[in-house]
Amino acid sequence: MRVTNILSTRAYELSPPFHLIYEWEDDLAAALGVPVADAKMPLRKALINRYTKPVYNKLSRGLLDQLNNRLEHGRPAVQAADAYSLAYELYPAREPNFTTAAKTIPLLIDLWKPATPAGAQDFGRTYHRCPLVLISSLEALQYMQEHNCPLNLAHLALSLSDRYRLLPETHYEKKYDILLAGRLNIRTNQVLRDYLDEYVRQHPTTEYLYQEEIDGEYYYASNQTGLVGKFQSREDYIGLLRASKISFYSTPGIDGGEIRTGGFNPVTPRYLELLAAQCLLLGKYPDNAETRYYELPKVCPNVSSYEEFARTLSGYLHEPAPSFDTHRAILNKHYTSVRAKELLEILAAQ
Repeated sequence: MRVTNILSTRAYELSPPFHLIYEWEDDLAAALGVPVADAKMPLRKALINRYTKPVYNKLSRGLLDQLNNRLEHGRPAVQAADAYSLAYELYPAREPNFTTAAKTIPLLIDLWKPATPAGAQDFGRTYHRCPLVLISSLEALQYMQEHNCPLNLAHLALSLSDRYRLLPETHYEKKYDILLAGRLNIRTNQVLRDYLDEYVRQHPTTEYLYQEEIDGEYYYASNQTGLVGKFQSREDYIGLLRASKISFYSTPGIDGGEIRTGGFNPVTPRYLELLAAQCLLLGKYPDNAETRYYELPKVCPNVSSYEEFARTLSGYLHEPAPSFDTHRAILNKHYTSVRAKELLEILAAQ
């Protein structure tokens, strides 16, 4: 089994959250020596638009197979019997899609815990034609395997582009003390935010940056000096991380996040981005296969009380920065070039 192209939706999906996916696509394609192809050719769009969700839910398995066969006729290139396309999938598909076709290997990014164990079988029915389904989260993979998902599954974790590699000689000047990266109501753990509010009450000169919505657009502002900037492009965002000394990190399925993820706690790419930017971390996360895989306890104290939070934060603010050797050692296991080698090993084993 071999991958001969990577299917991308960048021709029509332009929102900033997808920029990281396109970065993975470009880097993985370069590492594998394959092209990035347009996933949505006109025939695909016509077929998918024709079968709206209410109609799709009524289709028989035979009709679904016919639709997927027709979707495959719109693939970017004629492929040999052992040749397949790889496609990053932000959320699982719910209707026939280029990611559910028999010549596609989908890589699931956000796979939340189903409401019932039957969800594993539903997931299996959606992707039953795919020869291999890659899942980025160890926790999600183990759940699917434990609940008898009928698919051929493998783990391929998310990564960080080699373009952000943290070298021994790298040193970033820190302009901001604390950065709350991401949208306040989605990405910042509320318990950590409450701890920070209490810390600022006790230490009023403490400055931190947070994201603020203004006329439908997101900016970063300082609690001390007001608006700082927009930082919307990947380059500007990475620059902001590199200019920040401390940031918080939490997995998304705790402290209220269970409503969104069903209780799954995948480690997100922001963790790797913060390590590569030489940020000091403190956070909240469970002890599971996923957090152990990414070695969070080595670089991100898992605070369980305000007193522990305040002690750790004060140390970060007032003590000299470490060598970041541990940051580098962890990152060296999770660059996209490493994932390319792992993918080739997975394919060779099929």
